[in-house]
Amino acid sequence: MPKSRSNIQILIKQWIALYNKTDHTIFTTDGSVVFCQLCDKKIVCTKKFQIQQHVDTALHKSALNRKANDNKQQFFVLDAKPKSGNIFNEDFCSALIVANIPWNKLQIPEFKNFLEKYTGKHIPDESILRKNYLGPCYNNVINAIREIIGNSDIWIAVDETTDTNGRYIANLLVGVLECDTPSQPYLLACKELPKTNHSTVSRFINDSLKILWSAGGNDENLRLFLSDAAPYMVKTGDALKVFYPNIIHVTCVAHMLNRVAEKVRELFPDVNKLINNVKKSFLKSPSRIQLYKEMLPGLPLPPEPVITRWGTWIEAVIFNANNYEGIKNVIEKLENDLSASVESCKKMFDLPIVKNDLVFIKINFSGLIRAIANLDDPKLTLVQSLEIMKNMFSELSIQGDKGSIIKTKISQLHQKNKGFLVMEQIGLVISGNNEIQIPENFNPCSVANMKYAPLTSVDVERSFSLY
Repeated sequence: MPKSRSNIQILIKQWIALYNKTDHTIFTTDGSVVFCQLCDKKIVCTKKFQIQQHVDTALHKSALNRKANDNKQQFFVLDAKPKSGNIFNEDFCSALIVANIPWNKLQIPEFKNFLEKYTGKHIPDESILRKNYLGPCYNNVINAIREIIGNSDIWIAVDETTDTNGRYIANLLVGVLECDTPSQPYLLACKELPKTNHSTVSRFINDSLKILWSAGGNDENLRLFLSDAAPYMVKTGDALKVFYPNIIHVTCVAHMLNRVAEKVRELFPDVNKLINNVKKSFLKSPSRIQLYKEMLPGLPLPPEPVITRWGTWIEAVIFNANNYEGIKNVIEKLENDLSASVESCKKMFDLPIVKNDLVFIKINFSGLIRAIANLDDPKLTLVQSLEIMKNMFSELSIQGDKGSIIKTKISQLHQKNKGFLVMEQIGLVISGNNEIQIPENFNPCSVANMKYAPLTSVDVERSFSLY
Protein backbone atom coordinates (compact mmCIF):
# COMPACT_ATOMS: atom_id res chain seq x y z
CA MET A 1 0.00 0.00 0.00
CA PRO A 2 1.53 3.38 -1.03
CA LYS A 3 2.33 5.90 1.67
CA SER A 4 -0.20 8.69 2.11
CA ARG A 5 0.77 12.34 1.65
CA SER A 6 0.48 13.01 5.38
CA ASN A 7 2.80 10.11 6.16
CA ILE A 8 5.40 11.38 3.64
CA GLN A 9 5.30 14.85 5.22
CA ILE A 10 5.96 13.33 8.64
CA LEU A 11 8.82 11.22 7.29
CA ILE A 12 10.45 14.18 5.54
CA LYS A 13 10.40 16.17 8.77
CA GLN A 14 12.03 13.24 10.56
CA TRP A 15 14.70 12.88 7.86
CA ILE A 16 15.74 16.54 7.84
CA ALA A 17 15.69 16.71 11.65
CA LEU A 18 18.81 14.53 11.63
CA TYR A 19 20.77 17.29 9.86
CA ASN A 20 19.30 20.41 11.46
CA LYS A 21 21.06 21.84 14.49
CA THR A 22 19.66 23.75 17.41
CA ASP A 23 21.54 26.94 16.51
CA HIS A 24 20.73 26.93 12.82
CA THR A 25 18.61 25.11 10.26
CA ILE A 26 20.06 23.49 7.17
CA PHE A 27 16.93 21.98 5.60
CA THR A 28 13.37 23.28 5.51
CA THR A 29 10.32 21.82 3.79
CA ASP A 30 6.83 22.67 2.66
CA GLY A 31 5.81 19.01 2.96
CA SER A 32 6.76 17.83 -0.52
CA VAL A 33 9.98 19.63 -1.43
CA VAL A 34 13.06 20.02 0.75
CA PHE A 35 15.01 23.27 0.52
CA CYS A 36 18.70 23.45 1.49
CA GLN A 37 19.37 26.81 3.12
CA LEU A 38 23.13 26.49 2.67
CA CYS A 39 23.06 25.68 -1.05
CA ASP A 40 19.92 27.67 -1.95
CA LYS A 41 18.71 24.58 -3.76
CA LYS A 42 15.46 22.61 -3.99
CA ILE A 43 15.52 18.84 -3.45
CA VAL A 44 12.61 16.73 -4.66
CA CYS A 45 12.36 14.18 -1.87
CA THR A 46 10.39 10.93 -1.73
CA LYS A 47 13.15 8.75 -0.24
CA LYS A 48 15.57 9.34 2.60
CA PHE A 49 18.61 8.55 0.45
CA GLN A 50 17.84 11.57 -1.79
CA ILE A 51 18.70 13.87 1.11
CA GLN A 52 21.85 11.91 1.81
CA GLN A 53 22.83 12.16 -1.87
CA HIS A 54 22.62 15.94 -1.68
CA VAL A 55 24.59 16.01 1.58
CA ASP A 56 27.39 14.03 -0.10
CA THR A 57 27.69 16.45 -3.06
CA ALA A 58 30.69 18.77 -3.42
CA LEU A 59 28.29 21.72 -3.54
CA HIS A 60 26.87 20.98 -0.08
CA LYS A 61 30.26 20.20 1.43
CA SER A 62 31.62 23.49 0.11
CA ALA A 63 28.67 25.32 1.63
CA LEU A 64 29.29 23.64 4.99
CA ASN A 65 32.93 24.75 4.89
CA ARG A 66 31.92 28.34 4.19
CA LYS A 67 29.50 28.15 7.11
CA ALA A 68 32.21 26.85 9.42
CA ASN A 69 34.64 29.60 8.39
CA ASP A 70 32.15 32.40 8.83
CA ASN A 71 30.94 32.52 12.42
CA LYS A 72 29.39 35.93 11.93
CA GLN A 73 26.99 34.77 9.23
CA GLN A 74 23.47 34.07 10.39
CA PHE A 75 20.88 32.12 8.45
CA PHE A 76 17.32 33.17 9.06
CA VAL A 77 14.97 30.21 9.06
CA LEU A 78 12.05 30.73 6.75
CA ASP A 79 9.53 28.38 5.30
CA ALA A 80 10.76 26.89 2.06
CA LYS A 81 9.39 28.54 -1.05
CA PRO A 82 10.52 26.36 -3.94
CA LYS A 83 8.89 28.53 -6.61
CA SER A 84 10.48 31.78 -5.47
CA GLY A 85 13.78 33.04 -6.90
CA ASN A 86 17.00 33.43 -4.98
CA ILE A 87 17.50 37.06 -3.98
CA PHE A 88 21.30 36.85 -3.96
CA ASN A 89 21.43 35.29 -7.42
CA GLU A 90 19.01 37.89 -8.78
CA ASP A 91 21.02 40.78 -7.34
CA PHE A 92 24.26 39.15 -8.49
CA CYS A 93 22.88 38.79 -12.03
CA SER A 94 21.79 42.43 -12.05
CA ALA A 95 25.17 43.62 -10.76
CA LEU A 96 27.07 41.72 -13.47
CA ILE A 97 24.86 43.26 -16.15
CA VAL A 98 25.14 46.81 -14.84
CA ALA A 99 28.92 46.48 -14.43
CA ASN A 100 29.17 44.97 -17.93
CA ILE A 101 31.07 41.92 -16.62
CA PRO A 102 30.80 39.00 -19.09
CA TRP A 103 29.19 35.97 -17.51
CA ASN A 104 31.83 33.64 -18.91
CA LYS A 105 34.21 35.14 -16.33
CA LEU A 106 32.40 32.96 -13.79
CA GLN A 107 34.09 29.96 -15.40
CA ILE A 108 37.45 31.17 -14.06
CA PRO A 109 38.00 29.11 -10.87
CA GLU A 110 40.04 31.78 -9.07
CA PHE A 111 37.39 34.43 -9.64
CA LYS A 112 34.54 32.14 -8.61
CA ASN A 113 36.38 30.92 -5.50
CA PHE A 114 37.16 34.51 -4.51
CA LEU A 115 33.48 35.47 -4.70
CA GLU A 116 32.37 32.40 -2.76
CA LYS A 117 35.02 32.95 -0.08
CA TYR A 118 34.11 36.57 0.68
CA THR A 119 30.35 36.44 0.08
CA GLY A 120 29.75 33.12 1.80
CA LYS A 121 27.38 32.26 -1.04
CA HIS A 122 27.37 29.66 -3.76
CA ILE A 123 28.07 31.39 -7.09
CA PRO A 124 25.73 30.07 -9.80
CA ASP A 125 26.87 29.04 -13.26
CA GLU A 126 26.31 31.20 -16.32
CA SER A 127 23.55 28.89 -17.59
CA ILE A 128 21.63 29.21 -14.30
CA LEU A 129 21.77 33.01 -14.44
CA ARG A 130 20.60 33.09 -18.03
CA LYS A 131 17.82 30.57 -17.54
CA ASN A 132 16.39 31.67 -14.19
CA TYR A 133 17.43 35.24 -13.45
CA LEU A 134 17.98 37.22 -16.65
CA GLY A 135 14.25 37.44 -17.36
CA PRO A 136 13.31 38.81 -13.91
CA CYS A 137 16.15 41.36 -14.08
CA TYR A 138 14.88 42.58 -17.46
CA ASN A 139 11.31 42.83 -16.15
CA ASN A 140 12.48 44.81 -13.11
CA VAL A 141 14.25 47.35 -15.32
CA ILE A 142 11.29 47.69 -17.69
CA ASN A 143 8.91 48.17 -14.75
CA ALA A 144 11.21 50.85 -13.33
CA ILE A 145 11.21 52.69 -16.68
CA ARG A 146 7.41 52.42 -16.88
CA GLU A 147 7.11 53.89 -13.40
CA ILE A 148 9.39 56.81 -14.30
CA ILE A 149 7.65 57.53 -17.62
CA GLY A 150 4.07 57.05 -16.44
CA ASN A 151 1.73 59.01 -18.71
CA SER A 152 4.16 61.87 -19.33
CA ASP A 153 5.04 63.37 -22.69
CA ILE A 154 8.09 61.60 -24.08
CA TRP A 155 10.81 61.84 -26.70
CA ILE A 156 12.49 58.91 -28.43
CA ALA A 157 15.77 58.51 -30.29
CA VAL A 158 16.40 55.65 -32.72
CA ASP A 159 19.48 54.52 -34.58
CA GLU A 160 20.68 51.41 -36.37
CA THR A 161 24.13 49.89 -36.74
CA THR A 162 25.77 46.71 -38.01
CA ASP A 163 27.46 44.42 -35.51
CA THR A 164 30.57 42.28 -36.06
CA ASN A 165 28.44 39.49 -37.53
CA GLY A 166 26.83 41.77 -40.11
CA ARG A 167 23.45 41.87 -38.36
CA TYR A 168 21.32 45.02 -38.36
CA ILE A 169 20.81 46.11 -34.73
CA ALA A 170 18.43 48.92 -33.75
CA ASN A 171 18.32 50.71 -30.39
CA LEU A 172 15.53 52.91 -29.03
CA LEU A 173 16.04 55.40 -26.22
CA VAL A 174 13.16 57.08 -24.42
CA GLY A 175 13.05 60.09 -22.11
CA VAL A 176 10.49 62.20 -20.26
CA LEU A 177 9.74 65.76 -21.39
CA GLU A 178 9.38 67.95 -18.31
CA CYS A 179 9.73 71.67 -17.72
CA ASP A 180 11.45 71.22 -14.35
CA THR A 181 14.44 68.95 -14.98
CA PRO A 182 16.67 67.85 -17.88
CA SER A 183 15.65 64.60 -19.50
CA GLN A 184 17.39 61.31 -18.66
CA PRO A 185 17.45 58.80 -21.56
CA TYR A 186 16.68 55.12 -20.98
CA LEU A 187 17.41 52.24 -23.34
CA LEU A 188 13.96 50.74 -23.90
CA ALA A 189 14.62 48.25 -26.70
CA CYS A 190 17.44 46.64 -28.66
CA LYS A 191 16.46 44.39 -31.54
CA GLU A 192 17.87 42.72 -34.63
CA LEU A 193 16.19 43.87 -37.85
CA PRO A 194 15.85 41.62 -40.92
CA LYS A 195 16.80 44.59 -43.10
CA THR A 196 17.06 48.35 -42.78
CA ASN A 197 14.25 50.42 -44.28
CA HIS A 198 11.48 52.70 -43.09
CA SER A 199 9.04 49.79 -42.76
CA THR A 200 11.19 47.69 -40.40
CA VAL A 201 12.23 50.72 -38.33
CA SER A 202 8.62 51.93 -37.99
CA ARG A 203 7.55 48.47 -36.85
CA PHE A 204 10.44 48.38 -34.38
CA ILE A 205 9.36 51.71 -32.87
CA ASN A 206 5.71 50.63 -32.59
CA ASP A 207 6.63 47.33 -30.94
CA SER A 208 9.03 49.06 -28.54
CA LEU A 209 6.44 51.60 -27.41
CA LYS A 210 4.05 48.73 -26.69
CA ILE A 211 6.60 47.55 -24.14
CA LEU A 212 6.26 50.93 -22.45
CA TRP A 213 2.50 51.31 -22.82
CA SER A 214 1.10 47.82 -23.19
CA ALA A 215 -2.48 48.99 -22.64
CA GLY A 216 -2.25 51.60 -25.42
CA GLY A 217 -4.03 54.93 -25.48
CA ASN A 218 -0.87 57.01 -25.08
CA ASP A 219 -0.10 57.69 -28.73
CA GLU A 220 -0.56 61.44 -28.28
CA ASN A 221 2.16 61.53 -25.61
CA LEU A 222 4.94 60.90 -28.12
CA ARG A 223 6.07 64.45 -28.92
CA LEU A 224 9.59 64.19 -30.32
CA PHE A 225 11.44 61.69 -32.52
CA LEU A 226 15.21 62.08 -32.99
CA SER A 227 17.28 60.26 -35.60
CA ASP A 228 20.02 60.79 -38.14
CA ALA A 229 19.26 62.20 -41.58
CA ALA A 230 19.32 58.90 -43.49
CA PRO A 231 16.55 58.79 -46.15
CA TYR A 232 14.87 55.75 -44.58
CA MET A 233 14.74 57.58 -41.23
CA VAL A 234 13.05 60.56 -42.88
CA LYS A 235 10.46 58.16 -44.34
CA THR A 236 10.07 56.58 -40.92
CA GLY A 237 9.23 59.97 -39.42
CA ASP A 238 6.56 60.53 -42.06
CA ALA A 239 5.09 57.05 -41.52
CA LEU A 240 4.87 57.47 -37.74
CA LYS A 241 2.78 60.63 -38.04
CA VAL A 242 -0.18 58.45 -39.03
CA PHE A 243 -0.14 56.70 -35.64
CA TYR A 244 1.35 59.46 -33.48
CA PRO A 245 -0.37 62.73 -34.47
CA ASN A 246 1.70 65.00 -32.21
CA ILE A 247 5.13 63.72 -33.21
CA ILE A 248 7.86 66.12 -34.40
CA HIS A 249 10.69 64.43 -36.29
CA VAL A 250 14.02 66.24 -35.84
CA THR A 251 17.15 64.98 -37.55
CA CYS A 252 20.13 65.35 -35.21
CA VAL A 253 21.65 68.85 -35.36
CA ALA A 254 25.09 67.45 -34.49
CA HIS A 255 24.79 65.34 -37.64
CA MET A 256 23.93 68.53 -39.50
CA LEU A 257 27.14 70.23 -38.38
CA ASN A 258 29.13 67.11 -39.18
CA ARG A 259 27.71 67.18 -42.72
CA VAL A 260 29.05 70.73 -42.99
CA ALA A 261 32.47 69.51 -41.83
CA GLU A 262 32.38 66.79 -44.49
CA LYS A 263 31.64 69.45 -47.10
CA VAL A 264 34.66 71.43 -45.90
CA ARG A 265 36.88 68.38 -46.37
CA GLU A 266 35.47 67.94 -49.87
CA LEU A 267 36.31 71.56 -50.76
CA PHE A 268 39.98 71.21 -49.79
CA PRO A 269 41.35 68.03 -51.43
CA ASP A 270 45.00 69.08 -51.13
CA VAL A 271 44.68 69.65 -47.39
CA ASN A 272 42.86 66.34 -47.06
CA LYS A 273 45.68 64.61 -48.92
CA LEU A 274 48.25 66.23 -46.62
CA ILE A 275 46.37 65.21 -43.45
CA ASN A 276 46.02 61.59 -44.55
CA ASN A 277 49.63 61.19 -45.66
CA VAL A 278 51.15 62.89 -42.61
CA LYS A 279 49.44 60.32 -40.42
CA LYS A 280 50.46 57.45 -42.71
CA SER A 281 54.07 58.60 -42.62
CA PHE A 282 54.30 57.95 -38.89
CA LEU A 283 52.04 54.91 -38.74
CA LYS A 284 53.94 51.74 -37.77
CA SER A 285 57.30 53.32 -38.56
CA PRO A 286 59.52 53.34 -35.44
CA SER A 287 62.43 55.11 -37.17
CA ARG A 288 60.26 58.02 -38.34
CA ILE A 289 58.54 58.24 -34.96
CA GLN A 290 61.94 58.39 -33.26
CA LEU A 291 63.02 61.24 -35.56
CA TYR A 292 59.71 63.04 -34.89
CA LYS A 293 60.18 62.80 -31.11
CA GLU A 294 63.79 63.99 -31.34
CA MET A 295 62.90 67.04 -33.43
CA LEU A 296 59.57 67.81 -31.73
CA PRO A 297 59.94 66.65 -28.11
CA GLY A 298 56.76 66.72 -26.08
CA LEU A 299 54.51 67.06 -29.14
CA PRO A 300 52.10 64.16 -29.69
CA LEU A 301 51.98 62.40 -33.04
CA PRO A 302 49.64 63.91 -35.66
CA PRO A 303 46.04 62.79 -35.01
CA GLU A 304 44.30 60.45 -37.42
CA PRO A 305 40.87 61.57 -38.69
CA VAL A 306 38.16 59.00 -37.97
CA ILE A 307 35.12 59.15 -40.23
CA THR A 308 32.75 57.90 -37.51
CA ARG A 309 33.97 60.51 -34.99
CA TRP A 310 32.63 63.96 -35.72
CA GLY A 311 35.03 66.84 -36.14
CA THR A 312 38.22 64.77 -36.06
CA TRP A 313 39.25 65.90 -39.55
CA ILE A 314 39.07 69.57 -38.58
CA GLU A 315 40.95 68.77 -35.35
CA ALA A 316 43.71 67.20 -37.48
CA VAL A 317 43.77 70.29 -39.72
CA ILE A 318 44.16 72.59 -36.71
CA PHE A 319 46.97 70.41 -35.31
CA ASN A 320 48.86 70.54 -38.61
CA ALA A 321 48.27 74.29 -38.91
CA ASN A 322 49.58 74.92 -35.39
CA ASN A 323 52.66 72.75 -35.97
CA TYR A 324 53.12 73.36 -39.69
CA GLU A 325 56.82 74.28 -39.71
CA GLY A 326 57.83 71.58 -37.25
CA ILE A 327 56.08 68.76 -39.13
CA LYS A 328 57.41 70.10 -42.44
CA ASN A 329 60.98 70.03 -41.10
CA VAL A 330 60.57 66.41 -39.95
CA ILE A 331 59.28 65.37 -43.37
CA GLU A 332 62.13 67.17 -45.13
CA LYS A 333 64.64 65.30 -42.93
CA LEU A 334 63.36 62.08 -44.48
CA GLU A 335 65.13 62.91 -47.73
CA ASN A 336 66.26 59.32 -48.34
CA ASP A 337 62.82 57.89 -47.63
CA LEU A 338 61.05 57.02 -50.88
CA SER A 339 57.75 55.80 -49.44
CA ALA A 340 54.61 57.03 -51.20
CA SER A 341 53.20 58.78 -48.11
CA VAL A 342 56.41 60.74 -47.43
CA GLU A 343 56.76 61.76 -51.09
CA SER A 344 53.13 62.91 -51.13
CA CYS A 345 53.69 64.98 -47.96
CA LYS A 346 56.71 66.69 -49.53
CA LYS A 347 54.66 67.63 -52.59
CA MET A 348 51.82 69.02 -50.46
CA PHE A 349 54.19 71.07 -48.29
CA ASP A 350 55.67 72.58 -51.46
CA LEU A 351 52.26 73.91 -52.53
CA PRO A 352 51.67 77.48 -51.23
CA ILE A 353 47.90 76.98 -51.51
CA VAL A 354 47.98 74.26 -48.84
CA LYS A 355 49.42 76.64 -46.26
CA ASN A 356 46.78 79.24 -47.11
CA ASP A 357 43.99 76.67 -46.90
CA LEU A 358 45.13 75.54 -43.46
CA VAL A 359 44.84 79.13 -42.26
CA PHE A 360 41.39 79.52 -43.85
CA ILE A 361 40.02 76.31 -42.29
CA LYS A 362 41.41 77.06 -38.84
CA ILE A 363 39.94 80.58 -38.76
CA ASN A 364 36.50 79.79 -40.17
CA PHE A 365 35.62 76.21 -39.19
CA SER A 366 37.20 75.48 -35.80
CA GLY A 367 33.89 76.55 -34.24
CA LEU A 368 32.27 73.38 -35.60
CA ILE A 369 34.22 71.28 -33.11
CA ARG A 370 33.21 73.52 -30.22
CA ALA A 371 29.55 73.57 -31.26
CA ILE A 372 29.32 69.77 -31.61
CA ALA A 373 30.90 69.34 -28.17
CA ASN A 374 28.57 71.91 -26.58
CA LEU A 375 25.47 70.28 -28.06
CA ASP A 376 26.41 67.03 -26.31
CA ASP A 377 25.62 68.54 -22.90
CA PRO A 378 22.49 66.72 -21.57
CA LYS A 379 21.58 69.67 -19.33
CA LEU A 380 21.08 72.12 -22.21
CA THR A 381 17.67 73.72 -22.56
CA LEU A 382 16.02 73.88 -25.96
CA VAL A 383 16.66 77.62 -26.14
CA GLN A 384 20.37 77.12 -25.38
CA SER A 385 20.69 74.44 -28.06
CA LEU A 386 18.99 76.69 -30.60
CA GLU A 387 21.28 79.57 -29.60
CA ILE A 388 24.36 77.39 -30.27
CA MET A 389 23.02 76.56 -33.74
CA LYS A 390 22.14 80.19 -34.44
CA ASN A 391 25.62 81.36 -33.48
CA MET A 392 27.18 78.62 -35.59
CA PHE A 393 25.12 79.59 -38.64
CA SER A 394 26.24 83.19 -38.16
CA GLU A 395 29.88 82.15 -37.76
CA LEU A 396 29.71 80.15 -40.99
CA SER A 397 28.54 83.17 -43.02
CA ILE A 398 31.87 83.33 -44.85
CA GLN A 399 32.76 85.52 -47.82
CA GLY A 400 34.13 84.17 -51.09
CA ASP A 401 33.30 81.28 -53.41
CA LYS A 402 33.95 78.54 -50.88
CA GLY A 403 32.05 80.45 -48.22
CA SER A 404 29.10 80.67 -50.59
CA ILE A 405 29.17 76.89 -51.11
CA ILE A 406 29.16 76.33 -47.35
CA LYS A 407 26.23 78.74 -46.86
CA THR A 408 24.27 76.92 -49.57
CA LYS A 409 24.97 73.59 -47.88
CA ILE A 410 23.80 74.92 -44.51
CA SER A 411 20.64 76.35 -46.05
CA GLN A 412 19.81 73.02 -47.70
CA LEU A 413 20.33 71.06 -44.49
CA HIS A 414 18.32 73.60 -42.52
CA GLN A 415 15.32 73.54 -44.84
CA LYS A 416 15.28 69.74 -45.09
CA ASN A 417 15.11 69.41 -41.32
CA LYS A 418 11.45 70.38 -41.04
CA GLY A 419 11.18 69.25 -37.44
CA PHE A 420 14.04 71.58 -36.51
CA LEU A 421 12.09 74.50 -38.00
CA VAL A 422 9.15 73.62 -35.73
CA MET A 423 11.47 73.42 -32.71
CA GLU A 424 12.78 76.89 -33.58
CA GLN A 425 9.20 78.19 -33.36
CA ILE A 426 8.69 76.45 -30.00
CA GLY A 427 11.96 77.95 -28.79
CA LEU A 428 10.74 81.42 -29.68
CA VAL A 429 7.49 80.83 -27.77
CA ILE A 430 9.44 79.63 -24.71
CA SER A 431 11.64 82.75 -24.99
CA GLY A 432 8.55 84.97 -24.75
CA ASN A 433 7.88 85.83 -28.40
CA ASN A 434 4.15 86.61 -28.62
CA GLU A 435 4.10 86.84 -32.40
CA ILE A 436 4.71 83.12 -32.93
CA GLN A 437 1.72 80.79 -33.03
CA ILE A 438 1.91 77.62 -30.92
CA PRO A 439 2.17 74.55 -33.19
CA GLU A 440 -1.01 72.63 -33.90
CA ASN A 441 -1.89 69.86 -31.39
CA PHE A 442 0.26 71.54 -28.72
CA ASN A 443 -1.32 73.05 -25.62
CA PRO A 444 0.52 75.43 -23.26
CA CYS A 445 1.54 72.56 -20.95
CA SER A 446 3.03 70.44 -23.74
CA VAL A 447 4.97 73.44 -25.08
CA ALA A 448 6.34 74.16 -21.60
CA ASN A 449 7.45 70.52 -21.34
CA MET A 450 9.70 71.14 -24.35
CA LYS A 451 11.99 73.32 -22.21
CA TYR A 452 14.67 70.60 -22.02
CA ALA A 453 13.86 68.86 -25.31
CA PRO A 454 17.06 67.44 -26.86
CA LEU A 455 18.05 68.15 -30.46
CA THR A 456 20.75 65.49 -30.86
CA SER A 457 20.63 61.70 -31.13
CA VAL A 458 24.20 61.14 -29.92
CA ASP A 459 22.99 59.23 -26.84
CA VAL A 460 21.45 56.45 -28.93
CA GLU A 461 24.63 56.14 -31.01
CA ARG A 462 26.67 55.97 -27.82
CA SER A 463 24.35 53.24 -26.50
CA PHE A 464 25.73 50.72 -29.01
CA SER A 465 29.13 50.81 -27.32
CA LEU A 466 27.72 51.14 -23.80
CA TYR A 467 25.32 48.23 -24.04
